[in-house]
Amino acid sequence: MFLFISFALLFLNVAFLILKLVAPYSEMMNSFKTVNGFWKAQAACLAFVLLFVFLHFSGEERAKWHTSPDYVSDGNLYLGDEKGSIEYNSFVMEEENFETNLILPEKAVGADKVRLLFTHDGRGKKAPIALPHSREKEQPVTLWFPDSGKWRMDIEINGSVHSSVVLPVKEK
Repeated sequence: MFLFISFALLFLNVAFLILKLVAPYSEMMNSFKTVNGFWKAQAACLAFVLLFVFLHFSGEERAKWHTSPDYVSDGNLYLGDEKGSIEYNSFVMEEENFETNLILPEKAVGADKVRLLFTHDGRGKKAPIALPHSREKEQPVTLWFPDSGKWRMDIEINGSVHSSVVLPVKEK
């Protein structure tokens, strides 16, 4: 939304600059009291464009850290979506083994190299886990998280990330 607003303001900026070049004495240009008023309006409009672009990209980065949506399937609670999810029937605690099932994307079934990459809420990473060659979508895994907070688990298939699951890890 912010990006759309910034493009609209940028279009308005460019339109007024073209109008200033093509028809500097038109009724539209005469609406500015002084020449300085025109340039102040242009600078203000450009400042808002930059502000909205910044807001768009900063919000996009934080959206990566929203806890993944949950759903119920066959009596089990899962975090994630059809691209990849994790069985979440109990809380994940820091410094404890968490045995669960991972639902892989369709592309991961039969893929040569599938890894799980872990990132702690922007502050650090954990060594990736390589999954064995799988013929099924459901894969049992044992996870261990050294710190509490939000963790993002990226499912990497043959070198590119296909899905992410953000899960909360509770303190002991």
